Amino acid sequence: MMNIHFVDIGFSNYVEASKILTVNRPESSPMKRVVQHARENGNFLDLTQGKKTRSIITQKGENGIVVTASAIQPATIVDRIKRTQLSKGVVERTEGEIIETTKS
Repeated sequence: MMNIHFVDIGFSNYVEASKILTVNRPESSPMKRVVQHARENGNFLDLTQGKKTRSIITQKGENGIVVTASAIQPATIVDRIKRTQLSKGVVERTEGEIIETTKS
């Protein structure tokens, strides 16, 4: 039986922890281009509930990369990923594999 672990990314929205590739801040021009490209291709999910976008999450999806906007800070999401993995006693990615690409 396969264990699937979900991470709360705000407003009771959850993503599968093992499919998260990156957690980034949205302010840089490259991230803005990633979001725009995902919007154009139908691979963008805005889960901010109308609040300010504070992080962009890229995930593995069935049809390529899925880009998700969240109103939660990147560091908070990374902490939740680590806490979820530790509380389940299963580490699907080592701590070194989960990288916060920018510091606040």
